[in-house]
Parts: sequence; structure tokens; C-alpha cells
Amino acid sequence: MLLQIPKLNRLWKYVEYWAEIEPNFPTIRFGKHRIITAREFNEKTDHLAKIFSNMGISKGDSIVTILPTTPEFIFTFIAASKIGAITIPMDKEYKKADFKLLIPHSNPKVIITIDKWEKNKIADNLNEIKEDLGDIRYLLVGKHELGENFEDLIAKEYPFERELKEFKENQNSSDTILVVWTGGTTGTPKAVELTHHNIIEMCYIEYLKIIEWLQLKGTVKTSRNTHLVNLPVSHVGGTVELLGTGIIGGLEMIVQASWSPWDALKAMKEHHIPFMGGVPTMFKILLSLPDLDTYEPKKYLNLVVLSGEKVSGELLHGIKERICDEIIIGYGSTEAGAEVTFSAPGDNLEKLAQGYVGKPLPGVELKIVDKEEEELPYGEIGEILVHSPLTSKSYYKMPEENKVGFTKTGFCKTGDLGYMDKDGGLYITGRIKDIIRVGAFTVLPAEIEELVLSHPKVAIAAALGVPDKIKGEVVWLVVGPELGVQFENSDEEEIMGICRENLAKYKVPEKIIVYPLNPNDLPITRIGKVDKIRLKKELLPPID
Repeated sequence: MLLQIPKLNRLWKYVEYWAEIEPNFPTIRFGKHRIITAREFNEKTDHLAKIFSNMGISKGDSIVTILPTTPEFIFTFIAASKIGAITIPMDKEYKKADFKLLIPHSNPKVIITIDKWEKNKIADNLNEIKEDLGDIRYLLVGKHELGENFEDLIAKEYPFERELKEFKENQNSSDTILVVWTGGTTGTPKAVELTHHNIIEMCYIEYLKIIEWLQLKGTVKTSRNTHLVNLPVSHVGGTVELLGTGIIGGLEMIVQASWSPWDALKAMKEHHIPFMGGVPTMFKILLSLPDLDTYEPKKYLNLVVLSGEKVSGELLHGIKERICDEIIIGYGSTEAGAEVTFSAPGDNLEKLAQGYVGKPLPGVELKIVDKEEEELPYGEIGEILVHSPLTSKSYYKMPEENKVGFTKTGFCKTGDLGYMDKDGGLYITGRIKDIIRVGAFTVLPAEIEELVLSHPKVAIAAALGVPDKIKGEVVWLVVGPELGVQFENSDEEEIMGICRENLAKYKVPEKIIVYPLNPNDLPITRIGKVDKIRLKKELLPPID
């Protein structure tokens, strides 16, 4: 029997709602043995909210998290929202340069982090630069001299029932509860505000759409399906689409710290997960696995949702043949709404490969405009503007960026190019913004270039996005030496070392090219910038 889910006006109210409806339902499964019921989820987040209150955190204050996709992040996000605080998740791959840039603007009272992620020593990096970051309290999931132990703190009792009740009452749906750092439309990092209302509207619509499509296939017997939550929580797809949809839909969430093709397939097979979402890169990796067919994905998966990158016909046919018969494509952005369009099951694959991403979701208004922001007729290519209940109201503490990223009437300027057909369908053709897409991640060339220019021998630097069969794009770095200076192999190794030490792994160049001529001979645009289009034409053709 399918449950009718109410429309509530605070995200955390869904945690309370499901705790009351079915308190023993296994809301979160993490690893082999950790299960959190709906009642425990609500109680743990109430308790953590009291701890935050005791620490002096109140409505409008920010908490930065540097965590993988784990129950600790989920608890933090919901607990913070219960007192009206803002969660600002940062990527577990970030290093010192990222932290120096993003943390001061985020202005957190508390940072909750892990000691390290794989080879990235997060706590050590923070410890080295903490004097530059201001007066911040650090909580560690694990142990490190940087700060207090998160587990020890939550083991204590805090009698703040009255304060918590007041915090919950002193909120409205337009309050910001999440800030996601993204590339924005101008190639510089932007902090995007998302409210209770933005998140609830997005997840409610997406949940109902997915359940509707699964019903059409006759594969869903109850609305409380099993759901995979395994994308980075620093990404709107991880925190809003996967986690938010799971919370609002009361789904049984299989939480995995990070995306792994084998872990995803094992969970799908073990828990009979009926739908799976992700970026095309993930499905390219799945199709490359020699043992993919042993997991029998077509036996369990009834819907695949793709978003975040252009999709090729080859990939679509591969998914249909080996992973799932039904594929839908979504289009959105952190600012505009995680998804503002969806194609429909059964849409022609060749049409999808041509850039078709479906029709606007309920309440979404799209415009295609020219450089003067005049609306264009059907079939003409221009910038895509979006206005909807899913759309961010503002960049966080960035009034000047609001003038660039939003129109005076509140439309989000996506920086993407496309056109509308006469049936109201949207096609994506390219992008205006100077960014590189490495899988699901946005890489800003300027971040890499500015860092590399700190090397004394580098006069000019240009980060390029180079096509890659799996990731979509990878970063190559072109550098030119100072006049009269010649690069040695050791210099290239130093530059790569600077990148590895300071940048998230996906931002680190896969290749460094020393421009063979004098840097003054590098192709330059009429406004004095490195002409990256000419550079690509010059450097890429002879390279496999």
C-alpha cells in the first residue's frame, strides 16, 4: 500500500513524522551491523541539537562539516536544522588551499571533521592553518589533537528541552539550512543558500516522480522502498537529491561513505534496490567492470536517473542493454534546483543523446535568452534561466555575486546554453562558464592557475579540460616559464607536488605541459587572457 506523504514546512519535521508513523523502521543502514531506526534518528538528532545549543550555536550560525557520507553527517545536518543553524559541507578531498579559500567566508562556529580520508590528512592540514582560520571549535569523528572527540561529546546529557522547543518554533520555511559551495556561473567559487522550502519542494517532487514511474512498471508495492545514499554530501546531488529524498519519502537508506561501483552493485543486489541515480561517469565505470553481469543489475533495477553531464548514445545503449531498461535524464544545478527538468521513461535514446533533458517540473519556469536577456523563440540557442520554488534565493554573504548570478526578477542565470522545442522540452548544447567537469565535480581553472603561479619559475598557467572516456573531462595544466628561465624535470615535479598538497584529488592535473615557446608567444585573447580554445586546438590533436 502506498502511503500519502504530507507536505510539511521544515525538513526535520519529516524525521519526527516517520518516527511517529513507524518508530522501528530501519531508516539508516550503514555497514554490515549499524542500523538506526526512525525513532533513534529523531532522538539522536534532538540530542545533538541540544549539544549544539549548549555550545552556543543558534539560528543563523554555521557549522562546517568535512565528512564522508556517514550517519554522523546526517545527524549533524538534521540536528543543525532543528535549531535553525546552517550546515556547510565541504569535500573530504579538500586540502589547505581549498580550506583557506572557503572556510573564512563560511565563518563557522564549529567544524566537524574526520582525521583523514584515504591519503588526505584532513585534520593535519587544518591544524597547520588553523591560526589563519579564526576562532573555531573543532570536533573530530575519531581522535586528533586538533579538537574534541565527537563521540565523547554526544555521550553526555544536555537538559536543553525548552531551548530546543523554542528553536524549532522560531523558524520558517524560508530559513537557510544548507550552503553548498559550487562553481557558480562566473568560474569563481560561490556559496549557494538552500532553504527548508527549496529542499522540500525538490525532494517531494522527485520522490513522487520516481514512485509514479516505478508504479507504472508494476515493481513497487509500497512507497517505503530501499534507497542508496552514496554521493558526496558536499554536492547537492548527495545532500539534497539522495539524502533529502530519503528523509522526506521515509525510505530505508543504505548509506555508503563514498561511491564505489562494487559497493553500489552489492547493495543493489542484496537489498533489491529498484532505482539508482548518479552522474554518467559512474555508469561508464559500471559498464567497464568485467564482472558487472554477475551482479545481475537488470534483475533488480527498474529505473536509472542520470544527471550532471552530457550523455552519449553509446552510454545510453550500454545502460539499457546491461544495467536497466528504463533511463531518465535530469537537468539542474545547485543554484537553479538540483533537478528542474526530467525526461520520461521510454523517451527515445537518440533524442536523449542529442541533449534532450525533458520538460520542466511542476512550478519550474524556464527561459532561453540572448546576451541582453531578451527571451528567444523556440529552437534558438541561448542561456538557460530558471525560476522556481527549487531555486536558491541568494548566494551566502555574496551580494555582488547575486547581481551576476540572478536577474532582477529572481531568475537564476545557469551559465548553460540550450534551446526549447515547441513541445516545451529542453535541449542542452553547451556552457558559457569557464569550468571543467571531472565526473560529478566542478573544477574551476582559476583555482589551479593561481596556486601554480606561486611557483617562482611560472610566468603563466592555463588549466584545460581534456576529454576523458570515463570521467568526461580531466585536468591538464599548461605552464610557461619566466623570461630567460628554463624548466627542469624537478620543477615540473615541484609544481605537481604543490597541486597534490593543496588541492582536492580530482583537481590535480593529470598532465603538465611546458609550453615549448616563450610565454609571450602563448595564444592570448583580445582581453589579455590565455586563449584556451586555441591552446586546445594546438596541443590536443597530436596527443592520444
